[in-house]
Amino acid sequence: MRLGVVVAVLYCTQFSRELDDAEAERLVGMILERPFYDLTVEEQYAGIEAALTAQSWDEDLSWQPHDEASIRDFLRRLLDLLDARRPWPEPPVRALGFDRWEEYKHGVLLAHVRLRSPAQDRLHARLRAVPGDPEQLRGVVLRLGSGDEVAVVAPPLPDGYDAVLMALPPHRSATQVIDAFVTHVECERDRVSPPGRGWLRRRGAPLPPGVRPARA
Repeated sequence: MRLGVVVAVLYCTQFSRELDDAEAERLVGMILERPFYDLTVEEQYAGIEAALTAQSWDEDLSWQPHDEASIRDFLRRLLDLLDARRPWPEPPVRALGFDRWEEYKHGVLLAHVRLRSPAQDRLHARLRAVPGDPEQLRGVVLRLGSGDEVAVVAPPLPDGYDAVLMALPPHRSATQVIDAFVTHVECERDRVSPPGRGWLRRRGAPLPPGVRPARA
């Protein structure tokens, strides 16, 4: 079988000398707090469980320094630790699909967001090319741990570093949603500016192509 989430686990352990209890605790923390592929804890658990159930694996793991027996033992310990942590907390942020993308493009503009290089910016790394978008926009729709749902919308690369934070009515006040966004997405406050404030006074207020905000 294809290993899916297990490959992500193994990439995070490939430089670990031992798959010991401390390493298992570290990976469980990632699964709970920074889910792989934006999966729920239940989905990650099921992926690991399925890999353990399979008699053989199709993945080429020649790059992995640990043998299959050690990996399987490590995965069993991950499941044991996850079982001990039930009930699982809601992750601080989770990506949703693009089903309401057109609504978000014409939703309420909450703020402009300055992106950094995807290699240095976890938020930027979350963005994906939106299937079928005529302007080739990139974005992600997020459900925050606060319950707020927002979209980050950015132009295509290589120049797409001026993104916007959008919401759909009804929503809490812009200040409350921005506060939740900064907290849960771990985005520095000085990179998020409500329209007409902060660094935007010096740079203007660019909007990604095709984005036409409604009135708040």
